[in-house]
Amino acid sequence: MKLKALMDFIIQKGMETDPRPESEIKNIFADEKKKYDRLSKNEKEYFDTNKLESPYADSRILYGDENTEVKSVIIGIDIDGPELLLADKLKSQGKKIDLAITHHPEGKAYATFYR
Repeated sequence: MKLKALMDFIIQKGMETDPRPESEIKNIFADEKKKYDRLSKNEKEYFDTNKLESPYADSRILYGDENTEVKSVIIGIDIDGPELLLADKLKSQGKKIDLAITHHPEGKAYATFYR
């Protein structure tokens, strides 16, 4: 499965179990689309287009190509340096890890965590 397809699946399942009414989520998307449409071409380059596809500011692809084929993952509550080193070590032993999934966000996802 491609990384983008996996992320889309995860977001879809999240929205299916979201306690907010579906209409509220649709309104979030509509508001973000209006904001995006009002921007100049230059401003659109800096707009977080993730807001047009996901109502979860803290859930996103942080690193990597969304067209990457994912066959194996490492999943954890906190995936940091040691876990990534483990994944690299496993790779050197012939056990390729294509993706790290973490519950606690990092980077841009962490910066928008409270949205």
